[in-house]
Amino acid sequence: MASPGKLQLDNIQGDILLNGLPKKAETFLFFEITDPKTFCSKLKQVADEIAHTAHTSSSRDKIGNKNGTGIVEMVGANIAFSFRGLQKMSGVLASLDLKTQDAAFEAGMKKGAAALHDPLKAGSTSEPAWEQTFGAPQNLHGILFAAGSAQKNCQEKLDKIKNILGASMKVITTVSGKVRPGEMKGHEHFGFLDGISEPAVQGVDAAIPPGQDTIHQGVILCNRPGDSAGHPAWMTDGSFLCFRKLKQNVSDWNKFLVDASNQLGTWSDQLGARLIGRWKSGCPVELSPEFDDAAIGADVKRNNKFEFTPNSNFKCPFGAHIRKMNPRGDLGRSVVNQFRVLRRGIPYGEEMKDDPNGERGLLFVCYQSNISQGFQFLQQTWANAPDFRVEGAGLDAVMGQDNNNKTVDMKGLFPQNKDKPLALSGINRFVVPKGGEYFFSPSMSALRTTLSTLKAKSDL
Repeated sequence: MASPGKLQLDNIQGDILLNGLPKKAETFLFFEITDPKTFCSKLKQVADEIAHTAHTSSSRDKIGNKNGTGIVEMVGANIAFSFRGLQKMSGVLASLDLKTQDAAFEAGMKKGAAALHDPLKAGSTSEPAWEQTFGAPQNLHGILFAAGSAQKNCQEKLDKIKNILGASMKVITTVSGKVRPGEMKGHEHFGFLDGISEPAVQGVDAAIPPGQDTIHQGVILCNRPGDSAGHPAWMTDGSFLCFRKLKQNVSDWNKFLVDASNQLGTWSDQLGARLIGRWKSGCPVELSPEFDDAAIGADVKRNNKFEFTPNSNFKCPFGAHIRKMNPRGDLGRSVVNQFRVLRRGIPYGEEMKDDPNGERGLLFVCYQSNISQGFQFLQQTWANAPDFRVEGAGLDAVMGQDNNNKTVDMKGLFPQNKDKPLALSGINRFVVPKGGEYFFSPSMSALRTTLSTLKAKSDL
């Protein structure tokens, strides 16, 4: 394939690079394409409403110039398609090459749910116990989402795009998330600061703080250096989007921490930090094993400047979430960085004090150029492997799941004896997948050309 040329930020959808779309609120709209000819003919007009990375950069500059003195009103929208959606469109398009070179994407998430160890329906060996929207994905053709300073802005942007597409698409469902309030801003519902240790992208991110990895563009963007999959030319500068709705059982998590900490001879906040690999402030347990150092957690120049102690789980257990997902001190950064993803999720649901019985969790989004080497690899090969990186490491304490064993031992949690195992639930009761799908976020040029250029009338 010919060289794609210099990377142009205005050709890449805005949620992928540079920390993604700025967001205090976000709404995801899942749709079916009912009239592919009309739908594709409208995509050039839709593209004018889609935010690209240059927009993202400008928006973040405006926020920085405000210096925390007020909210900058803004909103940005992105669009992505499932493989079924691309198949539906291909019948009316002049030159859409469907050989994406990504088997996981083409199969869809539901087909691989059992291999992800998602909870299964009673008596089934393959049918995930998902919400109905994701459990019947045959008409789930795409995802349209808007993120911005307020829910109202997001809804107005989505309504504008829906009006452009008209009856050519049908809304299947929507789901909304929002940043947690006050001091909990940036924290997920278990209370831990989220979004730390995101890799920088070579030639894109500047002012990279100590400890932050830099990955090749092709780990995230198709047909860029570091991506050897050989995607069709129209997929250049696009990225695969993995969406997962993850319910967090906060009450169960908090109760487990209290009960288990009594057994371990520690306190609940310390146990939580060892299971995550960081204190709630974001400070790594490797740097602060005995207390929550909020100053380190809040300082981007220090909160990621560490390596896991080699061949040791004394400070940070091998099964801790951040060590499973980024075992840089165990395998080396050059090995780990080929499997990195860019995370762009947002919490959903109300605060526990406002709605103790309501559902809450994370609308998880990540980007990569190869799903089997990105999200799928991280979940199956590292999070769900009880003997990665050493025998007895256990599952990823947050994301790991095992549908065959009720409990899985994890070492490294007893302060007095790092080799003594603690039995943790195999079927994860803390984070429960409610469904999801794989999508492809095309470049701006692909939206305006390949995906909107219809066949000649004689060919239809």
